[in-house]
Amino acid sequence: MQIGIYGGTFNPVHLGHVHLLREVLQTGLLDRILVMPDRTPPHKQAPDLIDGEKRFEMLQLATKGMEGVEVSDFELRREGKSYTYMTLRLLRELHPDDQFSLIMGADMLLSFREWRNWEEILAHTRLVAAARDAGEYDRLEEAARSLGHTDVLKITPFPASSTQVREAVREGRPLDGLVPEAVARYIRKNRLYRQ
Repeated sequence: MQIGIYGGTFNPVHLGHVHLLREVLQTGLLDRILVMPDRTPPHKQAPDLIDGEKRFEMLQLATKGMEGVEVSDFELRREGKSYTYMTLRLLRELHPDDQFSLIMGADMLLSFREWRNWEEILAHTRLVAAARDAGEYDRLEEAARSLGHTDVLKITPFPASSTQVREAVREGRPLDGLVPEAVARYIRKNRLYRQ
């Protein structure tokens, strides 16, 4: 089975994440996608990172009814920082007959050589990177050629970020067009990202 891993803090999940999942699924490259929120991201300072259980629940709300997508708490259950190479090692041990791909945005692919043990990741895993515009696509294609084992997908742009969502909440603005309605309700109900 071809399994995609889509990791990140998802602090919170937004419509851009959901859009990317749908676009990747439509390519037919993958049989299923595991969306995997980080416990402690190694590469980000995240002072406003809310607890993993709430991020997990919002992901479940955002992907409800999406066939082929499963939210996984695999990294949330592990102690310490979430290094991708360690997660992939464990997944390969648990699922030796499956093939894994890592789904990522442009910034992640362009900085991929800075990742811990990136050569090991690339030796066992295909990269699937999404380009949001023509200029980005050219840069990603060049990076993909130099790395190998990489597919670059052209996707329709969807401008949304977790930072925008958190700022909108702090400023009391509506979240329409930024997060799924169920996620907006969850954020309001749990009074998240207020300070």
